[in-house]
Amino acid sequence: MKKQKLLYLISFITLIVISLVAFDFTTDVPVPPVAPKKQKKREHYQPGLVLTFDDDYVDTWYQAEKELRPYNWKATFFICKYSAFTKDQKEKLHYLQKMGHDIAGHGYNHENAVKYAAKYGLDAYVKNEILPLKEAMQKDGFDIKSFAYPDGARNSALDKRLLNYFDFIRGTTYGELYPKSQYCYYEDNRVIYGLGIDDDYEQFNLEYYKSLLLYAKEHNKIVIFYGHKTVDNADERLETPIGLLKQLCAFAAENKLKFYSVDDLKNLKK
Repeated sequence: MKKQKLLYLISFITLIVISLVAFDFTTDVPVPPVAPKKQKKREHYQPGLVLTFDDDYVDTWYQAEKELRPYNWKATFFICKYSAFTKDQKEKLHYLQKMGHDIAGHGYNHENAVKYAAKYGLDAYVKNEILPLKEAMQKDGFDIKSFAYPDGARNSALDKRLLNYFDFIRGTTYGELYPKSQYCYYEDNRVIYGLGIDDDYEQFNLEYYKSLLLYAKEHNKIVIFYGHKTVDNADERLETPIGLLKQLCAFAAENKLKFYSVDDLKNLKK
């Protein structure tokens, strides 16, 4: 019997201790478990646009820079076939970089990544298309941190692999969708999508591009466009009219939309 009373006493004391631990005597209410510290909310970034250009048209981009400088514009140039660049072209590329533009990668030989990887494997694609480009450009002072898929050809396996070498990877999207349904906005992801602004694309339409910029302004987004060869008169495939770019830049300035490079995106706050 004494043993049983002793057990009751121990149980009673244990209950009292547990109660003391569970209550805050200053408020006489149960103390809730400590919640993990909330991460500070990131401030909204300024809405704007990212202009990007693909391939090796450094001579026309150099001219475009001079014509668009009054708008204080900024662009990202995705380079391919760098081994064929002349000294003069490399100097022009350095000039673009000096003016605040971003120099990025587009493949050593501009191979379609999906087709090449399917035929030779992912390792071969990285070995022959990515590493030689990064190495060659690094030697000349271009630390490329972003990549655009040639022909826009990509898949999740390629994305996963190439994100080991780049901060951002750009694919492509097409069509004149309603602004709300478009995919050409930065969504805080490392895989981004650009909408073409060359004159041979079906969605080539200044007013449509403006509607995307207005949507971005109203919903605090960043629009991503891509083109190729910048020219005065576009009469061939993969040509972006300078006139269009001037109007886009002017419209962006009027609406207080900020110009970003792709590399800028990594520093943005939500």
